[in-house]
Amino acid sequence: MTTITLEGRSFTCSLRFSPRRQSVQIRVSRPDCLELAAPTGMSWSQIQQLVETKRVWVLRQVRRLEAVAANPANASLTHGATLLYRGQPHTLLLLADAAGRPNVTYSACNIAVHLPELVGEDNDPAVWQSLKQWYLEQSHQQLLERTRYWSAQIGVRPARISLRDQKTRWGSCSSRGTVSFNWRIIMAPPAVLDYLVVHELCHMLHPNHSPAYWREVARWIPDCREQRRWLKQNGDLLGKILAG
Repeated sequence: MTTITLEGRSFTCSLRFSPRRQSVQIRVSRPDCLELAAPTGMSWSQIQQLVETKRVWVLRQVRRLEAVAANPANASLTHGATLLYRGQPHTLLLLADAAGRPNVTYSACNIAVHLPELVGEDNDPAVWQSLKQWYLEQSHQQLLERTRYWSAQIGVRPARISLRDQKTRWGSCSSRGTVSFNWRIIMAPPAVLDYLVVHELCHMLHPNHSPAYWREVARWIPDCREQRRWLKQNGDLLGKILAG
């Protein structure tokens, strides 16, 4: 491990070389850690110089990661914590309920987990499992409804709809017509969910990201750039909520 200092901040660096690379790839994995991939034979001084030219971008990513870590929606699952649902913050309530197994109820401002016994521990497995199951059910319901709606509008018919729990992808459309979505999209505003649905359904007409494809997306979601930007800016946060 080596270190690089950018504007007074020190970063631990992991470095790997690849004969296939023609430039230096930089990944900010933590606020104090850089993952670097460089062409075989490139010297450390050359790598440092290239990282220095990207310091503005690196520090911007650091601030983004720090904001995610500080967001109250990324806290432990305790009574009073903040959760996101359909783009809005909700207060998590942990309530004692003598009625059998845990269950979840929803109101305009709160998401309540009813437990037979309150154990008072952060990230209690029963709380985590109950919340994740509830989110999955809500996501499936909303995505099924919106996919049916937009399929009729666009004039396509997906063969199957599936939910996934992925780290870096929000959706996909296979050549066989299977449309897959990351269940965490239910935490985003409804307009962002609609954008994602249309984004994938339009791939049934254009299996690429050509200008024709983006024109088709914009035909149905005129502010698609705004919704795409929201997802790019907030995707890391959504990925950390209820991460198992």
